Amino acid sequence: MAIKIPTVQRIDRCDVGGILHAITQDGCCIVKNFTDAATVAQVNAETRPYLEADVPWKGDLFPPETRRCSNLAGRSRTVREKWLVDPLIRACNAKFVDKTTSNFYGETKHTYTSEAVCSIAVTFDIGPGGKAQRLHRDDKNYHVHHPDQTQTGYQIGTDVEMAFLVAGVKTTIENGATLAIPGSHLWGSDRAPKVEEATYAEMEAGDCWIMLGGLYHAGGANITNNERRIVHGLFFTRGFLRQEENIYLANSADDVLSWSDAAQKALGYTLSSPNIGFVEFKTPLQYLHGVPADALGDFDPSQEKRN
Repeated sequence: MAIKIPTVQRIDRCDVGGILHAITQDGCCIVKNFTDAATVAQVNAETRPYLEADVPWKGDLFPPETRRCSNLAGRSRTVREKWLVDPLIRACNAKFVDKTTSNFYGETKHTYTSEAVCSIAVTFDIGPGGKAQRLHRDDKNYHVHHPDQTQTGYQIGTDVEMAFLVAGVKTTIENGATLAIPGSHLWGSDRAPKVEEATYAEMEAGDCWIMLGGLYHAGGANITNNERRIVHGLFFTRGFLRQEENIYLANSADDVLSWSDAAQKALGYTLSSPNIGFVEFKTPLQYLHGVPADALGDFDPSQEKRN
């Protein structure tokens, strides 16, 4: 029996209700006209020096043809002051990621809302020859267990993360457009994704790909000879998925490096498997020790190697 490939809904940014409905239904959508050409050009210019200075990754996490600009919100004023705080992004996070609960202090009921925070902001620039990623869920980092919702329909609150990827250039099947399976946010954790179930999220520069953390997707292969696929990504998660005390600002690098290995680990200066807690794609201790970028590799020793 032939597999029916779902399509990606494309909705103008002015239709906020339609965007929220599409994400509920499919786990993703493409927002048309998310931003204008001048803003895209400005962000491309602000990130270019960092992309050009990046070195090939030694490992399976990224193809060696990929260049990255980490700390995107810190390095690009335009991203930080326009996209990071965009009301459409806030509306999506409020719907799918924010968490509201009520508790009692004595006999008085208090209600709290933990708003989403940006977990990582990064630009990806995939050059010619870059291989496709394997289909995956981004929320693997948060160890989310997904119930099967294919019969019940999507339950708001199931996801703890969502992503917004703004196209810096026209993205096509040939230059590495995102491969995704609309509707896979409904799948239980035991169902494996298949490439033949996926479709491509081709975009014009300035469009924005939005997806929930539970959606199966992958960066596509760049099979062109001279095109680079540039996307600027903002990834948000629940605000309470971090340490209560910000220990990182309270101690100097010299202090931290004087601590025992066990103390460093207990206080969060190592990574949570597989990829949570890095700094410019280095572990915190690599960063504090000044390990050069060309010495880096995959974070998790259990990372499955590509054949």
